[in-house]
Amino acid sequence: MEKFEAIVVEKENYICTLWLARPEKRNAINRQMAAELVSFLASAENDPQIRVVILRGQGDFFCAGGDLKWMSQGDELLPEDRSGDVLAGLYLSLYRFPKPLITIVHGAAMGGALGLIACADFVLAENQAVFSFSEVKLGLVPATISPFVIKRIGELNARQLMLSGEKINASEAVRMHLADKAGSIEQLITFAMELSTNMAGNAPEAMKTCKRLIQQVTGKEIDHSLSKYTADLLTKLQKGEEAQEGMKAFLEKRKPTWPEK
Repeated sequence: MEKFEAIVVEKENYICTLWLARPEKRNAINRQMAAELVSFLASAENDPQIRVVILRGQGDFFCAGGDLKWMSQGDELLPEDRSGDVLAGLYLSLYRFPKPLITIVHGAAMGGALGLIACADFVLAENQAVFSFSEVKLGLVPATISPFVIKRIGELNARQLMLSGEKINASEAVRMHLADKAGSIEQLITFAMELSTNMAGNAPEAMKTCKRLIQQVTGKEIDHSLSKYTADLLTKLQKGEEAQEGMKAFLEKRKPTWPEK
């Protein structure tokens, strides 16, 4: 895996901790961080040593959102370097990342940071953490994160949070489905490691296929076409190495040894 400057990657026992590493800038997402995150996700997708990713932020903040110095440059930048397209691409890459993604939020998550959160499978919030869709206070709107946030928290919650720009705490974030669990940072780390260890023992290719399956069937009409798709997928998987090993291990009352792709 390539060397990064704006993020830090730590791998152990199939669990990868991915750190946002611009603590002096409150981990604000600039062009470099966005590019490095997309590059990491692309390589991690096919890395057999990574089965689960935990996203965290260095320093006092989880993430302050988009880097305003970069975002304010606008037409001064080449189209491929402008924040709109870059951030939209980052969030889409996160949403489509086929391995389990856990985010631990501490300090604060502002603006574009809520996109990182909305794309995660599990969001754990430190009790003292604050969340805010702060864009309207800057004359902006949460445009690139909106599809993912609304999918996670629903239209009404999105209206109330995005229009007010108010700060909410961890318990309110859980109530509004922006986070899944609140607690002390020690409790959250323990929970995240237990959850990660459990998922790291699952069939890795099956988990990737499961995430893709969920995205494929969500919102679709339940009809013959969809039923045929799910039936064909199950039939295909049953013939695969993982399923053969998993079923055999279950019948033999032992832990499976998953083949590494």
